[in-house]
Amino acid sequence: GRVRQGAARRAGAVRRVAAGRARTGWASLHAHRPLDPELVVYSASAHRGLLGDPAAVHRAALRIAPQLRGVWVVRDAETAAGLPPDVEHVIVGTRRCAEIMARAAFLVNDVPWTGVPAKRPGSVHIHTHQGTPLKYLGVDLLDKPGARLGVDVPQLLRRADRWDHSLVAGRHAELVYERAYPCHFASARTGSPRNDVLVNGGSSDFRERHGIPDDHTVVLYAPTRRDYRRGGHVDRIDVARLAADLGEGHTLVVRLHPALATGPARGLGLTELARRGIVLDATDEPELADVLLAADALITDYSSVMFDYANLDRPIVIHADDWELYRQTRGVYFDLMAEPPGHVTRSQRELATLFASGRWQDGESARLRSRFRARHCEFEDGRAAERVVRTLLLDEPMPGTVRLPGQTTAGRGALTSA
Repeated sequence: GRVRQGAARRAGAVRRVAAGRARTGWASLHAHRPLDPELVVYSASAHRGLLGDPAAVHRAALRIAPQLRGVWVVRDAETAAGLPPDVEHVIVGTRRCAEIMARAAFLVNDVPWTGVPAKRPGSVHIHTHQGTPLKYLGVDLLDKPGARLGVDVPQLLRRADRWDHSLVAGRHAELVYERAYPCHFASARTGSPRNDVLVNGGSSDFRERHGIPDDHTVVLYAPTRRDYRRGGHVDRIDVARLAADLGEGHTLVVRLHPALATGPARGLGLTELARRGIVLDATDEPELADVLLAADALITDYSSVMFDYANLDRPIVIHADDWELYRQTRGVYFDLMAEPPGHVTRSQRELATLFASGRWQDGESARLRSRFRARHCEFEDGRAAERVVRTLLLDEPMPGTVRLPGQTTAGRGALTSA
């Protein structure tokens, strides 16, 4: 039995190597053909579908430049089946994918490309990132052994060196990415394409789909993962107690970090609480913007969702009961306690009192939020996707970013090692 299993494993390895060489050979063949100036290849969240910033750019390109051909790279047939029927796609690792990527003049992604052919000279790689960063990234992880567990920083930098353009929503993000990824890209002050719908006050059917009464105040709790806990386990708030404290007329919506979607955090009773109607679990909602648009207030800890939600100019509460530990183990680029987007709570009792008193939406909350938006949403004017299409894909001029009233910029000295 063991001999047969060993032989089967070796045979499988040989087949995989042979298939990889065949794909590489196919890509090399097409690499000798001219780049297609109207072919744009997209991917998002490790090939998980039509999501995030790349999806916003794709939709804008369909509207502004229909002559461009957009092709999505997805991870498997199941993901492909979930795409809109009119979206052209290829599955990563296939010969067809290698052919398409070898011919594309433009490639748009929100994470570094993996499992794809080498970058061709003359092709343009546009990296959108996945939001504005608070926590350490790239080379800064070298000083945080726990945070970089499982992260190959040199490989990460090699992949980042494919980027030609790095999209940023503000100068804070620009400084962070240029420091964390000391590569050969240029920062593009476009704003975040996926946030256009937030800036422009887009609509969401989230409340209707989930039967939330029109007169309910929707409170979204969106925590991030913890690198100092095995599996990133998050148990900072008793969500059943929080829902009870909020009381009648409120709906508590919980959205976990994607890395925790199938992890132990689902074991916190979230599935059962959702089944009983105590909370609404929005972790699997494909479009974050739909959830954000439906929420009247956000409770988060150190998640980058705070930067996105700030575009709506609605109350944000930072629940930071483990700030010092998180700051030391993960590393952060600025002191969130000194520059929060709203009130800060350190215990569940403080959180309950804040909402019971109504202070969560008082003038101080608005003042803190305004200062936060001025620094971190500097280039968010609702035209980011259009700006990417016109200036980066079509090489056309476009008017500059419209800043918020009273908005200021973050100087270089504002970026610190906290």
